[in-house]
Amino acid sequence: MRIRENFHDGCELYTEELRKRTADLFRQAFQITEMKRLLAEIRKQSVLLREVFLTEEEMEEEQKTADDFDAKMRGTVSFTLNNLETYQQSAWKELIYKGDVGHE
Repeated sequence: MRIRENFHDGCELYTEELRKRTADLFRQAFQITEMKRLLAEIRKQSVLLREVFLTEEEMEEEQKTADDFDAKMRGTVSFTLNNLETYQQSAWKELIYKGDVGHE
């Protein structure tokens, strides 16, 4: 029995075409792995974004709160204008400055 000095003797080596196909396969596998990593990171970040966005129910609640506030402000403006007109008609300046001699 004889020991081979070169274990490649008698074996076919990869052809150039097979080497290119193998290299392309590894490149594609790496790209797929990288895409999976990026998608996992996007998924992780999207979970964090859920806290920023409102659900449909929360949006409706926020809109109702804004509408209520708007209605209160409209009532306040109307009430304030009404009071100012009443004060003008009742000569409020004369009541305030009645005892003030230096003011006309």
